[in-house]
Amino acid sequence: MIFTVWQIQYSDTDIEAINAGETNAKREAKTEMNFDFSGNNISGIADQALTDGLYTHVSDIRAETPEHCFEIGNIGPESAITRFSRMSSLSVGDIIVDVEGNVMVVANYGFVAIGFKPEMSAANLIYKMEEVA
Repeated sequence: MIFTVWQIQYSDTDIEAINAGETNAKREAKTEMNFDFSGNNISGIADQALTDGLYTHVSDIRAETPEHCFEIGNIGPESAITRFSRMSSLSVGDIIVDVEGNVMVVANYGFVAIGFKPEMSAANLIYKMEEVA
């Protein structure tokens, strides 16, 4: 199974703003998700960040389960990962999407479902890429 991986990435402009003490939507979303220890709010925070365009599709990972995807995203093997952008190890606030389009956010303990977004699945993204070619 192929999972798509989505992460919030900081641009140079984001880093400059954060270092200058300015508010930054990406930093606020990541901080809120990291401190949602109960896991009760993380799906809403991640879904809003996704709606706001704060996430980037960074890779596809070939794995059997979400837990296996998390493992590969942290310790490999690298051969199971197709990278499209800079990718850090999987952690709280990252989003994975299975081939059917079930969207999950990595929580402090396990995963929390966000919803069903088949347009974010590897099957749909590959289809769209072939459609453009």
